[in-house]
Amino acid sequence: MSVRCERFDRQITIFGAEGQARIRAAKVVLVGYGGLGTFVLPQLCLLGVKSLAVIEYETFSATNRNRYFGFLHSDYDAEKGVGIDKVFVAERIVKGIDPEISIKLIRNRLESPEAFEAVIGADVVVGCLDCDGARAILNELCVAYGVTYIDLASEVFDDGTFGGRIAVVKDGSGCLQCMGDGLDQTEIRRYLTDEQQLENEAKVYGVDKRILSVGSGPSVVDLNGIIASLGVQEFKLLLTSPGLQSRYLNYRGHLKTISKVEVRPAGDCYCCGLYRKEDSADVWRYLTK
Repeated sequence: MSVRCERFDRQITIFGAEGQARIRAAKVVLVGYGGLGTFVLPQLCLLGVKSLAVIEYETFSATNRNRYFGFLHSDYDAEKGVGIDKVFVAERIVKGIDPEISIKLIRNRLESPEAFEAVIGADVVVGCLDCDGARAILNELCVAYGVTYIDLASEVFDDGTFGGRIAVVKDGSGCLQCMGDGLDQTEIRRYLTDEQQLENEAKVYGVDKRILSVGSGPSVVDLNGIIASLGVQEFKLLLTSPGLQSRYLNYRGHLKTISKVEVRPAGDCYCCGLYRKEDSADVWRYLTK
């Protein structure tokens, strides 16, 4: 047995050489390299994904140290208050696992031509985003161009409960807007609004504008690891055993439960109606954000 075949031998016995070949051939784009993304990326590499792109524009910060897998203490200079670009760590992780993996680093926002082109050219997109505003854009883009989209989300709620979910958007039969609990429309609106409009809204409510700004909530390493692994499992099943793959999973950590949510096509969903309309869906309008 060759070294290359031997590397994947223990998983080929699970889903076969044909399944392994499909994983190797898949072009995968990871959107967001934070608490979830840092757990997803190495698992994709270990499974055998050969072609990857990572979209992330932020740098590593001191508050990331509690949950980011693969980052070194030296990746953040506390004295200068400056951290390494996250995409460079992504490249370091990938090449450390397999130097032959092709990885494209896109140090830009999702709402950029380079990021949009990468998503459109992918077989599977894995979203590890912090807010529903960016999710809504990625959801619409993937639906319009017929790209399978696996979205991951973890959350710690105000009452101390915690969990997350994995949603698979494909085939124009259900998207993030109409599956499960849907997306937070207020968060989407605030994400897409300009600074002046946000400031005006803050004045109406008599609050600081920063309270209305989209940001990250509480997060912890083990929760991110669980959601990321469940997401990678659905990716694996999607390519190797589609009959076993789920469209929507809810994880409730405080209850120790994982539940499968049945997905039924919503005939009145505007976003699902954009399926494979490509350029005529006008998703590129978001680039002016």
